[in-house]
Amino acid sequence: MKKKIMIGMILGASIFSLSGCSSTKNTEVSILATTDLHGYLPYELTSYIKNEKAKDKNTILVDAGDFFDYGKSGSPIEKYFYTKGSDDAYNKKYLEVPISKEMKEIGYDTVVLGNHEFIKNNKLELDNMVKDFKKQDIDVLSANTYKKDGKNYVDPYVIKDISTPDGNVKVGILGLTIQEVGQTYDESSSGQAKATSEGLRDFQGYNGELYMTDLIKEANKWVNVMQKENPDIILAVVHSGEESDINKYPGNRIKELAKEINGIDAIVAGHTHKEISQHTYKNKSGEKVIVTQPGKYGECISKINFELEKNNNKWNIVDKSSDLTKFEKSKEDKNFDAFHKSICAFVEKELKSDKMKETIHLSDITPFDWDKVYVFEPKTSSKTIYKTIGYKWQDIKPANDKDMVQMVFMKNDKVVCHFYGYSKYLYLYLNFDKSEYKNSVVTMYPKDNDKFKIKIDGLWLTANLTHI
Repeated sequence: MKKKIMIGMILGASIFSLSGCSSTKNTEVSILATTDLHGYLPYELTSYIKNEKAKDKNTILVDAGDFFDYGKSGSPIEKYFYTKGSDDAYNKKYLEVPISKEMKEIGYDTVVLGNHEFIKNNKLELDNMVKDFKKQDIDVLSANTYKKDGKNYVDPYVIKDISTPDGNVKVGILGLTIQEVGQTYDESSSGQAKATSEGLRDFQGYNGELYMTDLIKEANKWVNVMQKENPDIILAVVHSGEESDINKYPGNRIKELAKEINGIDAIVAGHTHKEISQHTYKNKSGEKVIVTQPGKYGECISKINFELEKNNNKWNIVDKSSDLTKFEKSKEDKNFDAFHKSICAFVEKELKSDKMKETIHLSDITPFDWDKVYVFEPKTSSKTIYKTIGYKWQDIKPANDKDMVQMVFMKNDKVVCHFYGYSKYLYLYLNFDKSEYKNSVVTMYPKDNDKFKIKIDGLWLTANLTHI
């Protein structure tokens, strides 16, 4: 009887030991993605990102290109474009790209070059832009952009180590750009577009110093290189969209990329401004490849989720999915746009008038209801602004330039419009006597003390208003 009990104990211990050896460890990795921001970084987007990163510091944030453009009216990036475009001297010297710092503050880890990063720059400006992003420790990728000597212009890929309690997860990020950057076309009678240039190689301002290659061939090449570093995940971040049946122009090749290149687990697409929560394809090996595309202008963001399981000291993907979060434009931002349009319309109307107005009430050109507006002196701290309006609203920054305007319109003690930016590009200058500022703010009420003298600048199409 004792022998039977002993045998049973040994057998039970062996089974327990075997099950312990085969136990698995699981973890999750999340990647956030934007594309085609075109200089826009709306509060709804940035606050979402910061909240997600606060919940999980290992969350990776990438952008699939065309982040570089004029952006919101009056913004620092708009000033950058107008400044460098107003004087040829700026095309030959360094001018810091403000969006690099903004994207770092938000939490971006990696960006991929889109066509706008090339066509909105010349070679020197592009070099400086890339340097600015690298100064902020943001990776800049494009595997199919080459210098004339045949070397990669920027890194083709990067491997990120994500720390987990059960060991690091290696995430490989491959960057790809449409080959047809700067390409010109001629449409035939059949409606098909025929290339009439060599794209970037011929593009003005580049003098043959850079050229693009086929993104599918480069993906195949660089995925093979990446696999030698044993990444647990390979993500392709691509400035290219999905093909459609009515494509006249080449460049959109995401479906081909997903189906033809083994080893890619997920793709972030861009360029076409489409919103794709998740499309699923099978590659040549029969493995699932998911595609997501987060629209344009920061109106939405993709989140890719990977579930991994560790066996024999190796992580394997057991599930993956992506979804899209859309952001509703706030009423305050809509009022900003409406006020800016109203100013432009007012200036144009006055310039066409036989007799321009001499005075105006601010309330006459604001297309929304308000009962009080605060106009803050330049360099007024965010703390003072929040104290004045009575609560913390969004992410107000000081106007650190004397040529900036900082106005907060209120209705029933709530913000209804925050009008902020460089006066020249908002087409509105507000002039007050220094004595009118009380604790760094002028407070006005509609039809009470909101009257101004008007001077219209026909060259810059701006309204210069002096308080009376």
